[in-house]
Amino acid sequence: MSERIRNFLSSLANLDQAKKLVTPDVRFIAVREQSYDALSVYGTFEGYDGLVEFVSGLRAHFDTQQFHIDASLESEELGYASGRFEHRIRTTGRPFVSHWAVMCEFRDGKIALYRFYEDNAALEEAMGSRTECKEEI
Repeated sequence: MSERIRNFLSSLANLDQAKKLVTPDVRFIAVREQSYDALSVYGTFEGYDGLVEFVSGLRAHFDTQQFHIDASLESEELGYASGRFEHRIRTTGRPFVSHWAVMCEFRDGKIALYRFYEDNAALEEAMGSRTECKEEI
């Protein structure tokens, strides 16, 4: 049964509960590792402070209309989940509709890495911003 990712996603309304589900040095990578002034929801966020910054950014930009988990699979060390969502962008009023996926690494039963993927072209269109990819492989 794959419950750690589902439990974490369900806990985001209560950050004290969410902190119990991640390691103290957790890394959140939101779409791209690099941060962007034009899209502050992109970037890497670390530790408990990073969790708060990551979730605060989501709350500041997105008014969630729907969020569905369609599939999830976990082993002792890795987890994957995917689904679909619809958000309304608070600054533009535009809808942001996308499929999403997340890959997690677990350590000591908690999330140590949370890497989230979504349709960044749709996000940029909804937010009225464009970025140039700065990713390195």
